[in-house]
Amino acid sequence: MEKPDWMLDLRYPLNCPDNVWDGVFTEHTIEHLYPNHAYDLLTELYRTMKDGAVIRITVPDLKKYIEFYSKDFQNIAYLDFQKQYKSGAEAIRNLTQNYFHHSVWDAELLAEIMKDIGFRDIQERKCKEGKNTFLLIEKEERKWETLYMEGVK
Repeated sequence: MEKPDWMLDLRYPLNCPDNVWDGVFTEHTIEHLYPNHAYDLLTELYRTMKDGAVIRITVPDLKKYIEFYSKDFQNIAYLDFQKQYKSGAEAIRNLTQNYFHHSVWDAELLAEIMKDIGFRDIQERKCKEGKNTFLLIEKEERKWETLYMEGVK
């Protein structure tokens, strides 16, 4: 059996030199980290990205879950939520307590953290829309619940 090139625990500094990545894509990952660990990971990704590289982050969108809970169905895929959850409370419980989720995110909080780390041109995007076509690899079947954010180093 071959040994993997890297074994990573995303809570700790990456065993990687500076300015390596042309782009970074992370799908439904940082919600599994406590907020301070997510901040540290994004800082490490910033360090290891080349200047001008794009980061694309997808997470469950707290705003969409709150809108479902509040029965504000104008901006969400209501039927997709209804297929998954019997009630708004069940949806919130799933978001905050299942699958080892340790943090929740909306566009405002994620953009604030990205800006603090040093990313620029931070924008909320749509599924399969973004600056770097190589990073548009998210799972479309999860777009009903997902926030898509991009930034540039």
